[in-house]
Amino acid sequence: MLGFPLTGFCQKQKFSINGLVSNAPAKAKAYLVYQVGNKMVMDSTRLGAGAFQFSGTVASPVEATLVLAHTGILPVDDQIDSQSVYLENGIVYVKGKDSLTRCKVWGTPLNLDNQKRMRPAASQIGLGQKKEEIKAMAAFVNAHPASLVSLDWMWAIGGRDSTVIANYPKLSASLKQTERGKELGLVVKANKATRIGQTAPDFSLPDQYGKQLKLSDFRGKYVLLDFWASWCKPCRALQPKLLELHNELNATGKFVILAVSLDKERSAWLKAIKEDNVPWLQVADLNKPINKAAELYDVTMIPASFLISPDGKIIQRGVSKEFLREELLGKGKPAEKDAAALMSMYDISPQAVVNFLSKDKVSTNDVEADCRTLNRILSQDVGERAMVKELEKLDMIKDSAAFYGLISSKGVAFTREKMKMKQQFVRDHPNSLVSLFLLEENNCMYSSDSYATAYHQLGEKLKNMASAQFIRDRITQLKITSTGKQLENFSRRDQHGKIVKLSDYRGKLVLLDFWGSWCAVCRESHPHLKELYQKYKSKGLEIVAVANEKTSDIDKAKQAWLAAIKKDDINWVHVLNDEETGGPDIVKAYGITSYPTKILLDREGKVIMRVYSMLNDEMDSMIKTLLEK
Repeated sequence: MLGFPLTGFCQKQKFSINGLVSNAPAKAKAYLVYQVGNKMVMDSTRLGAGAFQFSGTVASPVEATLVLAHTGILPVDDQIDSQSVYLENGIVYVKGKDSLTRCKVWGTPLNLDNQKRMRPAASQIGLGQKKEEIKAMAAFVNAHPASLVSLDWMWAIGGRDSTVIANYPKLSASLKQTERGKELGLVVKANKATRIGQTAPDFSLPDQYGKQLKLSDFRGKYVLLDFWASWCKPCRALQPKLLELHNELNATGKFVILAVSLDKERSAWLKAIKEDNVPWLQVADLNKPINKAAELYDVTMIPASFLISPDGKIIQRGVSKEFLREELLGKGKPAEKDAAALMSMYDISPQAVVNFLSKDKVSTNDVEADCRTLNRILSQDVGERAMVKELEKLDMIKDSAAFYGLISSKGVAFTREKMKMKQQFVRDHPNSLVSLFLLEENNCMYSSDSYATAYHQLGEKLKNMASAQFIRDRITQLKITSTGKQLENFSRRDQHGKIVKLSDYRGKLVLLDFWGSWCAVCRESHPHLKELYQKYKSKGLEIVAVANEKTSDIDKAKQAWLAAIKKDDINWVHVLNDEETGGPDIVKAYGITSYPTKILLDREGKVIMRVYSMLNDEMDSMIKTLLEK
C-alpha cells in the first residue's frame, strides 16, 4: 500500500520534474500550475528537444497540473493538453510522445498512485462514466486509505455524494487531520446529518426583533426550514408560493415556516421582508462570516429548503404542497402529487401580481381572470410529467448526479418553453395587468433590446402606472451596455494566475458571463454554456466569466470561486470582479444588478446583446447566426 505517514504532510517537500515529450513543436512551452491556499502558482519553461525541467519546494504534497502549450502560449480553453502530477520529495519523471495527456508519470509514491486514478476525457463524461469513476474511487480508497490521491479524488467527486460519505471514514487519521481532510469531513458530516430520516440539526438564531428562536422549539409541528436572501432573485420569486402555503396551512396550528436569511446587512434583510409581505418567522446570522445554520445544513446555494416532521426528523428536501395538504388537511391524491407539484410551480398567483401592483391599489378581482387564462396556457404539458416519472426512479441523494443532470437539462429546457408561453401572453395581452407583472418578474425572458420593445408595446395606461417605474428604471440602467456600445476594458488575473484583458479577445465573439459560486441559477446554466462552447469555440467564440462573490473576505472568495470552477468543470476564461488589486469594479461599470447576466460582444468589442439568463433563445440564435454563416 502506498501512502504518506502523518509527518509527510507537515514537512517541506523538495520536488523535481524531468519531462520529455518527443515530437513536441519547437516553440512549445511547458507550464506548471498549482494552488497554495488561495493563491494560484504558475511556473513555465521552454522545451529543448522535447525536454523540460521544473524544481522547487512546497510546504506539503500537492496536486499540480502540467500544461503543454504547443504554440508557446498558455491555452485558456477546454482543449488543454495537460497531465496531473503530485509535487513531493523526489524526482518525478514524465515521458511520452506528441502529447502530455498520453504521457506516463512515475518516480514518487503519490505519482504512482495517481496513475491508477480514473479520469474520463471531457468528451466522454456522462452519467454512466461518472458512476464508473465513483466505483473506481471507492475501490482505490479501500486499497490506499493513506494516499493523498484518495482524498483529492473524493474532493473532485464532492462531499455530497453517497459513496464519498460512505468511504470517508476509511481515510487514515493523518489524511483526516489535514486542512483539506477536515474541510471534506465537515461537508460529509453535514450531509449525513441532513439526510432523509435524520434528526434535523438544531440551532438558535435571533429574529428581526432580537429574540432567539430555536429550531427544536417547534417540535410537534411541521417546519419548513427555508434558506434565502434579499439579493437572491429566485428566492424572492418563490415568496408568493410560500405565502399561499402559509395562508392555507397556518390555521391548522401544525405548520410553521422558519426562514433563515443569508443576508449580512440588516437593512437589506428587513426591507425584503417588508416588500415581500412575508408574515412567517425570520432569523439571520448578521455580521458573521459564516451563517451557522447554513453551515450545519451544508447550504452553499439558495434557495434551499428542508421539511421537518413534528418529531424533528428531516422528511423532504424542498417542499411538496400536495404532501402537506394531504397530511394536514386530508386533501390531495398521492399518485398525482409529484406531477401536480411540478406543473403548478409554473402557475402565476393573483396575490403575487397584486403585491407587485401595490402602488396602484389593484385588487385580486382585477387580475384573477387573466391569471386563470395564463395558468391554463402554462398547464400544457411540454414533457414535465415524463420527467417526473424519471425522477421518481432516482434517489435524490444516492443518484444525485443523475437527478441534477435531469433538472439542469430537461428541467431547464421545459422552463424555456414556459417562458416562451409567457412572452406570447404579453404580446397577445398588451393591456393586461398580468403582462406588466410578467415583464418585471420574468425579465430573464428577454434580451435588453427585446425587453424595451415589449414594454413599449404595452398599452399607455400600463406604461404610465406607478408600478411600472421598476421597469422604466431597468430600461434606463440597461443603457449602460446598450447595443453597439464599446465596453470599458478591464484587466484581471485568471484562474491560473495569468493577467488577461478583455481587449485580448478582439477578433472573437465574446460571451461575458457574470455569475457567482453562490448563484444556483448561474450554475444551472453551465451545462448549456459548455454545449455552446464545445460547438462554437473552434469557430471563434470565447467565454469570459466574471465572478462576483458575496463575501468581503478575499481568501474565502477565491476559495469558493476556484472550487466552483473545478466542480462544474468549466474551463473557459475566469476572473474575479474584486481581487483587491485596486482595479475598477467591472460589475458596477457594466451595470450588473442580477445574476446570471450575459453580454455578447462582437469581434470589435461592441455590445450585440444582453440577457439575464440562458432561459431565452435569443442569444443562442444570435451566436448561431454569426458563427454559422
